[in-house]
Amino acid sequence: MKLEAWWFENTQKQEEILQPSEVMVKTHFGIYAEMEEITYPFTINVTAAQQEKEFYHEEFVIESGEKSNERYEIDCGGGIITFQGIPKDIIGLPDQITVEIKMQEKIFTETVFCEYARLYGKITDFDGNPFPAPVFLARVGFAGGSSMGTWSNKEGEYSVVVPKGCYNTFYVDDNTYGVKTLENWSWHMIVDQDEEFNFKVGNAEVYSLCVWSNNGGSSTLFFWFRSMMLPSIRQKEYEIELHGSKRKVNDISPELELEDITVTINGIPRKVISLQKIYETGNSYTMPSYILQTDRPAGFEAMGKQTAVVEYNTAKRSEELGYTAQSQGRCQFFFKDACALSLL
Repeated sequence: MKLEAWWFENTQKQEEILQPSEVMVKTHFGIYAEMEEITYPFTINVTAAQQEKEFYHEEFVIESGEKSNERYEIDCGGGIITFQGIPKDIIGLPDQITVEIKMQEKIFTETVFCEYARLYGKITDFDGNPFPAPVFLARVGFAGGSSMGTWSNKEGEYSVVVPKGCYNTFYVDDNTYGVKTLENWSWHMIVDQDEEFNFKVGNAEVYSLCVWSNNGGSSTLFFWFRSMMLPSIRQKEYEIELHGSKRKVNDISPELELEDITVTINGIPRKVISLQKIYETGNSYTMPSYILQTDRPAGFEAMGKQTAVVEYNTAKRSEELGYTAQSQGRCQFFFKDACALSLL
């Protein structure tokens, strides 16, 4: 069994939220558990302590796998439990959380020692103007589950204290999403210290960015991402043949060239060696995406956490293309060792 738990305190006042939003960040504790089998009913007991003094305790009886009320939200499926409890009138952050899950005759218990970090920075557009927006963080899942985060101020400046750990995604955009802008995404973000992130929001996306190393003779890094822009600016539908099967393509991807791409790792520019367009296929869709190749850090540069930022900006080719596509995305990883042979 695998069990994780965390606590997030929302300290932002309602009047600091600059736009109404369907996603309302709230103080909560989250639980993620992987079970061999889930049987009902079961109970979840949660105890949070601060300096060895209990300041929260609650028991939840779970009758089914999908239920939401004023006390909690839960989703169960495939042996996975994601749970969000809503404590009332609790102020402060615990330094440990003990979770006990009772399921038939079995009892699973885990004590998690909590640590926190501050994320801060500024959100702008691609002209450097402040872009006030929320920063949402999803610990598990795509962009839901236990959402944490904060709204920036009018200057685009934000600061938020969150539990340390690995986050699936960061999401940044305001309610112009889908009309004038698309979101800034960050993937596999490793929150292990106070850290500054300056986000740029444009009319396109660097979606699902990931990186892997080439351990052959070229000793390079490969990045994959799906590039998407506002369909109101560019959208084409056509058919292609892949491996003998015809696929319908929904193409909202900008046509990118090497000159449009910049890549930094830990703020240091990397040489972009190649850019190749491919197709991402799923059960019901086919969409263009890109693989780009860069040189990679070695020696001292390869030590510690790596923050890769990929940007594209077609402004210099706007007359040729008939549009400008701008986006930024990031992901984080560690090299296995300073020789940079593989990634963790």
